[in-house]
Amino acid sequence: MPQPELIRHLNTRFHGGAGPGGSDHFEVAGTQEVQARFGGRLFRSLFQPVVARGGELLGHEALLQVQGPGGEGVSPRTIFELASDEEALALDHMACTLHVLNFARQGHGQRGLLALNLSPRALLAFAGGQEALFQAVLAACGLSPQRVVLEVTDHGFEDCTALAAAIAQCRGRGYHTAIDNFGRFSCDIERLEALAPDIVKLDRCLIGHAGHLGFARQVLGEMCAEIRRLGMRLVSQSIESPQQLQAAMASGADLFQGYLIGRPSAVCLPLGHAEPRVCEMSA
Repeated sequence: MPQPELIRHLNTRFHGGAGPGGSDHFEVAGTQEVQARFGGRLFRSLFQPVVARGGELLGHEALLQVQGPGGEGVSPRTIFELASDEEALALDHMACTLHVLNFARQGHGQRGLLALNLSPRALLAFAGGQEALFQAVLAACGLSPQRVVLEVTDHGFEDCTALAAAIAQCRGRGYHTAIDNFGRFSCDIERLEALAPDIVKLDRCLIGHAGHLGFARQVLGEMCAEIRRLGMRLVSQSIESPQQLQAAMASGADLFQGYLIGRPSAVCLPLGHAEPRVCEMSA
């Protein structure tokens, strides 16, 4: 389905036919970028590259950029924190759809994996069968679930049975799954084993400490070894300095992400791109 027709269909499905004159809708900007207006705010997609140990690009994580009614920047985290449960689910759905549309318009065949952030509640709803429309959007954009990584942050405070079941169901449908910000709230390896994601993304606090503290670097290395023993791939994110990259490489991480690697941008890097900093560090 051509993208303009798909956007019209989505606006009809989500908002009863709302278009540029309506309050909540998707629209195409002058540069062919897809934007979303939701609750009086403007939402855009940014993509941050994720590279492998040898420096080659494997994909991008999609991030939201938000402007308020007056054009001021707004923190996406604040919007989700202030939203009701129903509004947060709608925001998650809208954001994932927006990111897929923007990812696809750039020539998805050359862009590798697409990582999307979901709340635990949204992932539960997704696994419960509410992803049918999302799957239709993927198919219309020429993408398969195998190209998508579903990222969720686990706070570690609740019983993980339901979340583990949701992760298993999503994996069974072909999606990759990731626990995001591991180490911010909990470093429980047994809980991580029960959740059984494909990928574990280390929180910035771990690599931040390991970048300049010898003991923290040792602890990080031991924890990463345990995670790799479970057969999960490791992403070291929020890398902002050569020292942090060096610590991440020493820990045995498989993938790398952060401002030193590449800043979020509306334009994806080509799949064959290699990051010189990582190439030099792995040599």
